[in-house]
Amino acid sequence: MSATISSGPVSSALMPAIAETAASTSRPLRDGILQTDPPRLLGSVCRACSTRLFPARDFCPSCGSDDVEGGIPLATTGMVYSFTVVRQAPPGRETPYSLAYIDLADGVRVMAQVTGDPDALHIGAPVRLDIRTVARRDGCDLIGYVFVPSLEPEVA
Repeated sequence: MSATISSGPVSSALMPAIAETAASTSRPLRDGILQTDPPRLLGSVCRACSTRLFPARDFCPSCGSDDVEGGIPLATTGMVYSFTVVRQAPPGRETPYSLAYIDLADGVRVMAQVTGDPDALHIGAPVRLDIRTVARRDGCDLIGYVFVPSLEPEVA
């Protein structure tokens, strides 16, 4: 099978460059906050006191240690700790939408949008992580995270 551009075949020497261009049509909204396979948020853990953090930090706000390991996959499920429904937003942003503090199963508290009917959301609602395109900029899909309502209650 040969790939073609315009009227001629593509040299095998160009194939890596084409694959790289295709792969770069999406990127994380912010480097270092998530992985896509498997979908996980990435945080850090303090080696001194075991506190888990999101986003990852170079020091621990709990004990002050700088002995912190980054790139730690975090839990993908949690429960709504608190939330608000945003009904007014800048132009281009669809309303209403929900912003919530989510207590993840591993103890990390994350702020994120929760998709679905804002009027059905409640404190204690089980949610799960969803990694998806959240915006498009300069022809590139920006990959971010949201939480979606889950039918299963959180099991610790």
